Amino acid sequence: MADLTMSRRALLRRGAGAAAGLALVGGVAARVRGAGAEPQVRRNVTALSADERIDFANAVMALKSRPSPWVSGISTYDTFVLWHRDAMGCGVNAAHMGPAFFPWHRRFLRLFEETLQTIEPAVTLPYWDWTVDRSTTGAPWFDDLLGGNGDPAEGEAVMTGPFRKGSWEISIFDPGDMDQVPYLARNFGASKMAAELPTAEEVEEALAIATYDASPWNATVPPGSSFRNAFEGWQDCAVQGCDPVGGISPICGSRHNIHNRVHLWVAGESSFMAHVMTDAGDGTRTDDVMGTMAASSSPNDPVFWLHHANVDRLWAVWQERHGLVYQPETGGPFGHNIDDPMWPYEQIGMTVTPRMVLDHRAMGYRYDTESA
Repeated sequence: MADLTMSRRALLRRGAGAAAGLALVGGVAARVRGAGAEPQVRRNVTALSADERIDFANAVMALKSRPSPWVSGISTYDTFVLWHRDAMGCGVNAAHMGPAFFPWHRRFLRLFEETLQTIEPAVTLPYWDWTVDRSTTGAPWFDDLLGGNGDPAEGEAVMTGPFRKGSWEISIFDPGDMDQVPYLARNFGASKMAAELPTAEEVEEALAIATYDASPWNATVPPGSSFRNAFEGWQDCAVQGCDPVGGISPICGSRHNIHNRVHLWVAGESSFMAHVMTDAGDGTRTDDVMGTMAASSSPNDPVFWLHHANVDRLWAVWQERHGLVYQPETGGPFGHNIDDPMWPYEQIGMTVTPRMVLDHRAMGYRYDTESA
């Protein structure tokens, strides 16, 4: 398989294709919104009708078969998977374990949503409020939307819904993933570090932190002094190193919280690793397939978008309480200061800095929990 790791230089060489792709996305977004239009509304997944769930799933499936306007040889959908995976790389470190976690994902979701609308203009990203919908069989695990849990008899493969094994093939894998399982794998709540989804009380505790972020601007910031780190979910991390293959990899002493915990709850694994050994409970060790949502390539599981839409919604709640504030202005890692260009947007012809995405309404959308 060809090496699909994308460097800044490689992306810069794709300028013409990038411009064409952005023109298509921008044109559709402008037609959908229109001049002076009200922001589009992202709704709770439980509020979607059956037809709306099918429209969303079909649009996602269509992007999986559409050639990418940005990266040759892969689909449009897989380009988003590739960007998210490579954002974890040592030489990029664009989107996690730092202040840009929220703004990077906000623009990432909006670009994906605008790209979906080139297929189905009425589609917006639904969100999954995992503090309320905590069942393994209820929302968002509808058979006409995301399908359900993995089947242990099939290697934890998802066997229901439009993204079931045989209908949805994974082709972008984490560096060093020796298994390269080509299907969605889920094992709800099977991780010892993520046996339960975050609660409303835990979310409220994070929302009460008035400081957006703090030095040293990474996973080692004490969560109580940084809303970003408390919500992203890194706790008691002593060191943030970087493995040349696996990417940014902090060493932490406590279970993951909020954002991270949802990834691990869906996946059923206890570590962000390409292949893990887990305790079977009887003193032995078992060699398990890694759940898709535990990987750097986690957008391979479409529940990623619903999870991160909720993360973005809750950032908007924090902003309503504390203002459109951001730290740092300077002195943080490149790409994480308020006026730094963020990778890979600059490389595909977009000017995007954290400052530019602080106001989500100015980006053309709001949530159904906000006033019109």
